[in-house]
Amino acid sequence: MLNDIISVSGLLLTLATFLFNLAWPKISHAINLEENVSGDHAKKRFREEIDRVILTAILPILIAFMLLFYVNLPSAFKIIASSKLVLWDFDPGITLYIFVVYALLALLVFNFYLFFRLIGKRRKCK
Repeated sequence: MLNDIISVSGLLLTLATFLFNLAWPKISHAINLEENVSGDHAKKRFREEIDRVILTAILPILIAFMLLFYVNLPSAFKIIASSKLVLWDFDPGITLYIFVVYALLALLVFNFYLFFRLIGKRRKCK
Protein backbone atom coordinates (compact mmCIF):
# COMPACT_ATOMS: atom_id res chain seq x y z
CA MET A 1 0.00 0.00 0.00
CA LEU A 2 2.71 2.48 0.97
CA ASN A 3 4.72 1.59 -2.14
CA ASP A 4 1.73 2.49 -4.30
CA ILE A 5 1.35 5.82 -2.51
CA ILE A 6 5.06 6.51 -2.95
CA SER A 7 4.92 5.66 -6.66
CA VAL A 8 1.89 7.80 -7.39
CA SER A 9 3.15 10.68 -5.24
CA GLY A 10 6.52 10.62 -6.96
CA LEU A 11 4.88 10.66 -10.37
CA LEU A 12 2.55 13.52 -9.48
CA LEU A 13 5.39 15.46 -7.85
CA THR A 14 7.42 15.06 -11.03
CA LEU A 15 4.50 16.27 -13.13
CA ALA A 16 3.80 19.28 -10.89
CA THR A 17 7.49 20.21 -10.83
CA PHE A 18 7.63 19.93 -14.63
CA LEU A 19 4.63 22.25 -14.92
CA PHE A 20 6.28 24.68 -12.50
CA ASN A 21 9.43 24.70 -14.63
CA LEU A 22 7.35 25.44 -17.72
CA ALA A 23 5.61 28.33 -15.96
CA TRP A 24 8.74 29.77 -14.35
CA PRO A 25 9.67 32.17 -17.22
CA LYS A 26 6.21 33.80 -17.00
CA ILE A 27 6.40 33.96 -13.21
CA SER A 28 9.88 35.46 -13.12
CA HIS A 29 8.93 37.98 -15.81
CA ALA A 30 5.92 39.09 -13.75
CA ILE A 31 8.01 39.35 -10.60
CA ASN A 32 10.62 41.48 -12.40
CA LEU A 33 8.10 43.90 -13.91
CA GLU A 34 8.63 47.50 -12.91
CA GLU A 35 5.90 48.66 -10.55
CA ASN A 36 6.34 52.37 -11.13
CA VAL A 37 4.33 52.78 -14.29
CA SER A 38 2.58 56.00 -15.15
CA GLY A 39 -0.76 56.39 -16.80
CA ASP A 40 -4.01 54.62 -16.21
CA HIS A 41 -3.74 52.45 -19.32
CA ALA A 42 -0.23 51.24 -18.39
CA LYS A 43 -1.33 50.48 -14.82
CA LYS A 44 -4.34 48.56 -16.09
CA ARG A 45 -2.13 46.54 -18.45
CA PHE A 46 0.32 45.87 -15.59
CA ARG A 47 -2.48 44.58 -13.33
CA GLU A 48 -3.91 42.45 -16.15
CA GLU A 49 -0.53 40.85 -16.78
CA ILE A 50 -0.04 40.12 -13.08
CA ASP A 51 -3.59 38.70 -12.89
CA ARG A 52 -2.98 36.50 -15.93
CA VAL A 53 0.18 35.03 -14.40
CA ILE A 54 -1.55 34.44 -11.08
CA LEU A 55 -4.56 32.73 -12.66
CA THR A 56 -2.78 30.70 -15.33
CA ALA A 57 0.54 29.86 -13.69
CA ILE A 58 0.66 30.34 -9.94
CA LEU A 59 -2.79 29.18 -8.80
CA PRO A 60 -2.96 25.88 -10.72
CA ILE A 61 0.51 24.87 -9.55
CA LEU A 62 -0.20 26.06 -6.01
CA ILE A 63 -3.39 24.00 -5.91
CA ALA A 64 -1.58 20.96 -7.31
CA PHE A 65 1.15 21.13 -4.65
CA MET A 66 -1.44 21.79 -1.94
CA LEU A 67 -3.49 18.74 -2.94
CA LEU A 68 -0.40 16.53 -3.17
CA PHE A 69 0.76 17.64 0.26
CA TYR A 70 -2.72 17.19 1.75
CA VAL A 71 -3.10 13.69 0.34
CA ASN A 72 0.33 12.59 1.60
CA LEU A 73 0.18 14.28 5.01
CA PRO A 74 -1.82 11.60 6.92
CA SER A 75 0.52 8.79 5.86
CA ALA A 76 3.58 10.87 6.63
CA PHE A 77 2.21 11.84 10.02
CA LYS A 78 1.49 8.19 10.90
CA ILE A 79 4.99 7.18 9.84
CA ILE A 80 6.66 9.98 11.81
CA ALA A 81 4.50 9.35 14.90
CA SER A 82 5.17 5.60 14.95
CA SER A 83 8.86 5.62 14.00
CA LYS A 84 11.95 5.87 16.13
CA LEU A 85 15.03 7.78 15.04
CA VAL A 86 17.64 5.18 14.15
CA LEU A 87 20.80 6.20 12.32
CA TRP A 88 21.86 2.84 10.88
CA ASP A 89 18.83 0.59 10.71
CA PHE A 90 16.12 2.41 8.79
CA ASP A 91 13.81 1.66 5.89
CA PRO A 92 14.99 3.63 2.83
CA GLY A 93 11.52 3.54 1.21
CA ILE A 94 9.81 5.15 4.17
CA THR A 95 12.66 7.63 4.61
CA LEU A 96 12.47 8.68 0.96
CA TYR A 97 8.71 9.04 1.26
CA ILE A 98 9.13 11.43 4.19
CA PHE A 99 11.69 13.41 2.15
CA VAL A 100 9.16 13.63 -0.71
CA VAL A 101 6.59 15.04 1.72
CA TYR A 102 9.15 17.58 2.97
CA ALA A 103 9.90 18.53 -0.65
CA LEU A 104 6.19 19.02 -1.25
CA LEU A 105 6.00 21.26 1.79
CA ALA A 106 8.99 23.32 0.59
CA LEU A 107 7.50 23.72 -2.89
CA LEU A 108 4.13 24.64 -1.40
CA VAL A 109 5.69 27.32 0.81
CA PHE A 110 7.71 28.68 -2.12
CA ASN A 111 4.59 28.90 -4.31
CA PHE A 112 2.68 30.68 -1.55
CA TYR A 113 5.59 33.12 -1.32
CA LEU A 114 5.41 33.78 -5.07
CA PHE A 115 1.63 34.14 -4.92
CA PHE A 116 1.73 36.71 -2.11
CA ARG A 117 4.63 38.55 -3.73
CA LEU A 118 2.64 38.96 -6.95
CA ILE A 119 -0.46 40.02 -5.01
CA GLY A 120 1.66 42.65 -3.22
CA LYS A 121 3.11 43.83 -6.51
CA ARG A 122 -0.38 44.17 -7.95
CA ARG A 123 -1.58 46.16 -4.92
CA LYS A 124 1.32 48.62 -5.19
CA CYS A 125 0.22 49.58 -8.69
CA LYS A 126 -3.20 51.10 -8.08
